[in-house]
Amino acid sequence: MTDKPKIEFITPVNVVGFILVMMAGWVDIVGLRLFFNERSAFQTGRASQLGRWFAEGDMENFKFVIIIVLSFMVGAAISTAITKSSGLSGGLSFTGILLLLTAYGIGTGNPQVAAITIPMAMGGQNAATSLTAINRTTHLTGPATDIGMNAANGNWNMVVFWVLRWIGFPLGVFIALSLMAGDMSSEMALAIPGAVILLTGLIQKATVNIPLK
Repeated sequence: MTDKPKIEFITPVNVVGFILVMMAGWVDIVGLRLFFNERSAFQTGRASQLGRWFAEGDMENFKFVIIIVLSFMVGAAISTAITKSSGLSGGLSFTGILLLLTAYGIGTGNPQVAAITIPMAMGGQNAATSLTAINRTTHLTGPATDIGMNAANGNWNMVVFWVLRWIGFPLGVFIALSLMAGDMSSEMALAIPGAVILLTGLIQKATVNIPLK
């Protein structure tokens, strides 16, 4: 009789992935506050918005969404090159530094830079983690599908892996909203996840050093 595999909750990939997903939720809600109705992490909805604004002839909003989408792609491209050269810590450093620069820009009266740098940072994080076993960390549509598929196959370690994403993202949103409700500034609300992502990359390199695929 074959022993059932032990379900593992605390693994380097799960822990680092959970932290990064939590920060993605945090950054996404701050971006929503800054951009009013435009999220920086989810790109599927952006395709829908592009069709809507084009149909309504609203070229200003159409161009704004294009900027968000292209910034995400550019961030992913840059981060891929950095991560392949310097490992996961390199890609996460790119993301963290971008968010810290965004916080600085907002603090010095240049909030418009966030429309480019926040999506670029999220694209950068998504690309960096996608090159490792952590997989993508800024959206939940794929993970929802993977939870169902792995549950059907009895692969409970992967169910845990993806369920943690669904816990981490809303938890990050909750923490960010709670802090901003206490009058935390937008620049500080971005500086914190920027620093956490940067430190997560450096600490994981010094300890577990999650390899590229």
